Amino acid sequence: MTADPPPFERHHRTAQALVSTFQEALEPQFTAKGVLSREEFTRAMGLMMAHWPSVLPLFASICHSCTAGSSSPSCPSSCGGCHAPGEEPPQVPTDGRRRDFVTRLMVSALRATLPDSMDPITGASFPQVIVPGLQSTLTALFYEKEWEAMNAGAIALFNRLGTDRDAEVWQRLAHEETLAVLADTPFIRVLLRFRQFHQQRQTFMRRMTDRLRDRHFVFAEEHFQVLFDALFGRLRQGLRTELDRARTDIQYGEGTAEALLRIFDQFDKHRLEQSLPVRVLGGRQMPRPMLAQRSMLGATPAAKRR
Repeated sequence: MTADPPPFERHHRTAQALVSTFQEALEPQFTAKGVLSREEFTRAMGLMMAHWPSVLPLFASICHSCTAGSSSPSCPSSCGGCHAPGEEPPQVPTDGRRRDFVTRLMVSALRATLPDSMDPITGASFPQVIVPGLQSTLTALFYEKEWEAMNAGAIALFNRLGTDRDAEVWQRLAHEETLAVLADTPFIRVLLRFRQFHQQRQTFMRRMTDRLRDRHFVFAEEHFQVLFDALFGRLRQGLRTELDRARTDIQYGEGTAEALLRIFDQFDKHRLEQSLPVRVLGGRQMPRPMLAQRSMLGATPAAKRR
C-alpha cells in the first residue's frame, strides 16, 4: 500500500495547480486585449514556475509535526525530518546555561568560518572571547517576543538536525535545502537591522565594547568587518542573479533582496573607506593603525582614563 504524501507536498501541488489555472484563464484575455505580448506573458509565467522549487521549503515549514521532529503517521519519513515509529530523534537540551539558540546558531557559523586567533595583547581567543558580548548585543536588536519566536525556530532547527555540534550543523545544512532556508532566517533578520548602516554599526560596536570591557578586549573596526563577513557573507550568494533575488523575496518576503543588497553596498563602501590611508599634519598620508596597535592602545591605563 502506497503511503500518502506528506502534507506540505499536497499543499505544494495544490498551489501549483492554482497558478496553472490562473495562467490558462488569463492567457486568452491577454492575447485578445494586447495588454502583454505572448512572449512577455510566457516569459513571466516561465519565471514564476522556475521559482517553484524554492517555494517548497515554505510549504514544508507548515508541517508542524516535522518541525517538531515527531513521528506522526501524517508526516512520513519522506519529508526528511521525522523518524520511524517508536524512535525518538536526538533532542538538544534547552535548560541550564544553553537557552539562547539563536546566538548558538550564529556562533556555530563563526566557528565554522573563522579559525581561532590569539589576541597579542590580552591573550584572549577570538572569536570565543566576544560570544558573551555578541549574545547581549544581538538580543538588544529585537523585542523580547520577537527574540523568543526566533529562538523557538532555532531550537526546532537543531532538533531537526539532531545535533548542535558546529561542524556537523553546517555539513548537514549544506545538503538540506529546506532546513538551510530556515537556518538563514535569523541571519537575515539580524542583517536587516542594519538598514541604517552607519548609525547601527556604531551602536553595535559601542554595545560590544561595553559588554567586553570586563574582559579587557577592545572590539575594533577590524573585528566588526571580520564578524560581518563571517555571519552574513554567504548570504550574498543568494543575491547574485535576478532569479536568486526573486527566490529570496519568495522565501523571506517581498523587498528582502533589495534591502540586503543596499546593506552589503554600504558595508563595502565603508570597508573601502577604512582601507584608505589617513592624512596627518603636513599633508602626509599614513596607513591606519593595525589591529594589534589599537588593542594595545585600548588596554593601557592612560587610554582607559581618556
